[in-house]
Amino acid sequence: MPLGIWLCAPEPADEHGLPPLIEGLTRGLVTQAVTAFTARGNTVAVTGPDAARMTAVADSVGDRRVLCVDPETVTADGVRGRPGGGAGTPEPGSVDLLLVAELPVPRIATDGQPYTTWARWLAPGGVLAVATRNPAGQGRFADHTGAVVTAATNAGLSYLQHIIAVLAHVHGERLLIPTPPAPVTLPADTVHTHAHTDLLVFHTDLGGAA
Repeated sequence: MPLGIWLCAPEPADEHGLPPLIEGLTRGLVTQAVTAFTARGNTVAVTGPDAARMTAVADSVGDRRVLCVDPETVTADGVRGRPGGGAGTPEPGSVDLLLVAELPVPRIATDGQPYTTWARWLAPGGVLAVATRNPAGQGRFADHTGAVVTAATNAGLSYLQHIIAVLAHVHGERLLIPTPPAPVTLPADTVHTHAHTDLLVFHTDLGGAA
């Protein structure tokens, strides 16, 4: 698969006073995904542990219909799993871009949920973009990329691209990663300080309405 690199370091001037997104996401990552994979008039759906703020960022791109989907509402039938939620459930075949934050770890059930439901929401030519990390936090390496690719392809989606979203600022050939304050010590089993997020991009030819 082709590998892409996006520079998505947080910029205070770009945040417009908004609280930061969940660790692993930046305003630049969300807006670049919406801009790259949609056009004016398209429908964008956003889901994940920080869906409401991600939706606000996606909506700032403009000229798109943006839906916030509560991840807790996704069931095997693709309908609302509990009453009273503030987020809607897209109709099958209605979404041009589904942007998902699978952070800190992917939520993949043995029956392939929620990926089978997400695939049904996509319109013909629609894109699923999944933000995840390897590893997810401190400790041993976890191959979350492989798990996401398997779940998405088993749901009938084609693997389109792997994008490295660089969250650190770049100076010359160096990544400027903030160091922890002096009193903070990192555990001995820490793999490395996070400098990027993996954005895995999939698409469908037929769409969920087919």
